[in-house]
Amino acid sequence: MNRFFANFLSGIAHPIFINLLCLLALFSLFPQLAHGLPSRIQWFYISFIFISSSIIPVILVFVMRITGKINSITLEKREERNLPYLITLILYFFNYYNFVKTPTTHPLILDYLLACSAIVMAVFVINFFNKISIHMATLGALTGLLAVANYAASMDTRLLLIPVILVSGLVASARYSLKAHQQQQLYLGYLLGFLLMFVILKFTINPIILEL
Repeated sequence: MNRFFANFLSGIAHPIFINLLCLLALFSLFPQLAHGLPSRIQWFYISFIFISSSIIPVILVFVMRITGKINSITLEKREERNLPYLITLILYFFNYYNFVKTPTTHPLILDYLLACSAIVMAVFVINFFNKISIHMATLGALTGLLAVANYAASMDTRLLLIPVILVSGLVASARYSLKAHQQQQLYLGYLLGFLLMFVILKFTINPIILEL
């Protein structure tokens, strides 16, 4: 693959953007959130979760680069990823703890935060032994979220799933051509993100809630 195109794909499919897509999909595809919450409340949750779990870790990476703690903002070395992953995990736990104490928080939001926490924790632990792809883990999570929406929200999301799967394949090829990851690291990341998001949401969502 052309190096410029590979870098372009890696950039537009950066985890920070895919995380935002996941949040937008969550609040758009599940009727109990899309129609059950006022738009200002929806945007509050989206903004708060996105800033705390995505923007803050990115700022941390830039600070680490400026202070010389890492060699590149792309975190090419496995060891350089440990602290950003840990901070992201702590922030997801903070979000879950903060919202679980708020009686008005919809359980589906808590289930989503639980799934995200599980994915980040798994990636964090695996990273001590293998440089798993966070790009593919977030794309897998997006695929899992769309698959759950197709099942649990009684929506036909196949027209969304097809391009997401195709883009995931292209991004995997881009990451491989850039020598950022080995093939098994790409496959593992995608499967991990998909399975944790799909399984946790599918088996924690209350069917009664979905009908509301």
